[in-house]
Amino acid sequence: EINLTNVSVGGLGLRGGQVIAHLEIRNPNSFDVETRSITYDLKVSDRDASGKETWVDFAKGTFDEKVQIDDGGRTRVEIPIDFTYSTIGGAIRSIMDRGTFNYRVEGTVALREPLRREIPYKHQGNVSLQGVR
Repeated sequence: EINLTNVSVGGLGLRGGQVIAHLEIRNPNSFDVETRSITYDLKVSDRDASGKETWVDFAKGTFDEKVQIDDGGRTRVEIPIDFTYSTIGGAIRSIMDRGTFNYRVEGTVALREPLRREIPYKHQGNVSLQGVR
């Protein structure tokens, strides 16, 4: 069971920055499981002059670090997602003006052990830039 618990800002620079996706993975089984990868497709919300909301591609990628979850256990995984301002175009203006942004992310957690299987996840929420230095 995969739950995206939060997306936070890792840092901002002159050309881009980093957000951190916080996943909680729970293993309800009576045996250990191990991941081989976690994919993500992150989009941010932008509004045009008329106020219509559109979704802009922010970042896609794969987190290839092994994660082991004991039987009946849970673990938290932090996935760093780097981006450049040029990839999100006009959305950056509204992000900087409001100090917050709506996002949606989806992807899969690919299990390595004991069964090769992909488990999808999906989440939508809002991130605030307050406190970023």
